[in-house]
Amino acid sequence: AKAKVSAAKPAASALAGLSPLLTAAAAPHRAYLAGLGVPPIWITMAEIFTAVFLAVYLLSCTCLTRVITKRSPSVGKRGAAHVYAPGRWLADAETNPSKYHAEVFILRYSACWILSVVVVIATAAYESWGKWGYMSYCGACAAPAVLYPLMFPLQGDVRRPLRDWYILKANVWIAIFSFIGNYWYTHYFYVVLRANYTFDAHRLNDVPIALYLMTHAYFMFYHVLSNAALRKIRSRYRPGRGRFAFECGVIAAMSYSTAFMESLTICGFPYYSFEDRDMAYTLGSAFYGIYFLVSFPMFLRVDEDVRADGKAPSEALARALPAGAADAMAGRMTHRAVFWEAMGSGMAVLCMLDFVRVYLGIDFKMLAGGH
Repeated sequence: AKAKVSAAKPAASALAGLSPLLTAAAAPHRAYLAGLGVPPIWITMAEIFTAVFLAVYLLSCTCLTRVITKRSPSVGKRGAAHVYAPGRWLADAETNPSKYHAEVFILRYSACWILSVVVVIATAAYESWGKWGYMSYCGACAAPAVLYPLMFPLQGDVRRPLRDWYILKANVWIAIFSFIGNYWYTHYFYVVLRANYTFDAHRLNDVPIALYLMTHAYFMFYHVLSNAALRKIRSRYRPGRGRFAFECGVIAAMSYSTAFMESLTICGFPYYSFEDRDMAYTLGSAFYGIYFLVSFPMFLRVDEDVRADGKAPSEALARALPAGAADAMAGRMTHRAVFWEAMGSGMAVLCMLDFVRVYLGIDFKMLAGGH
């Protein structure tokens, strides 16, 4: 049976304080939609997303005024003309093939495990799983991200040393961040949002170990998508305060949207419960979105500015340089830097989650044996 949890009164009070702002201008159409049988939570979420994307649109209209241009071949007798740079979604296949092919691989691999999740939820196959069933399935979803590139090197990594493989650095970054998220952040969901996992599972710090594995697959997918969006902005518009403001707005919108869509898509799994699911969609999505406010821009930094296919200095010069300097000259991030940036990002998120908890006036207690 599902474990019952007590009401999250402080968090609910905070949400109640926001309700007038969300509903004041929406009373007429709320009444109309309610009359059609539309659940109030869907009306609320529609209002929230309308406000979020309207803000992003207004930022794009007011802030994005400096488009990158490039010279085109001469046309007629007028000479070379300047045209707008189209920007790019994926890493440059010529100057950064390791990252380009890794991102393509992650997108294709993610399509496979996402399809499997749809089948599992639709058929309720999890009902026959025990502890090892969950471990096997979640491990099977996460393992290809690491094992496939090692067994069959990606096109951009052939004849390239392992230390230069972007796919390995991406796995290290996501593994660290997702471990911190499960080990630490999940307890904030237990305390602030009164969430609960009720399926039979092997646990580490009262969090199902299977979820440590599944989170790796989810986060690899999320962060490749965020890479694409942020790269499109940075390769299309010139640096400046306007672009920075728009980028911050896009990160916030993507963070909230990602958190909400995950909550929505797993609502069919009955063993992840909340005291108040409506609050989980509204306030909970903002709380979960804090993860990505930090991780989306930080993950993009990994090997993003590789120059000239990352060609490092000569071997003789590399030996004479300090540790890591040769990689830096090629624009690559060392594994040591990847480790510490992931750790730092994890600490930043932890602080932000705790600031929210303190603001809401909720006491925090982490129980290893069960909350």
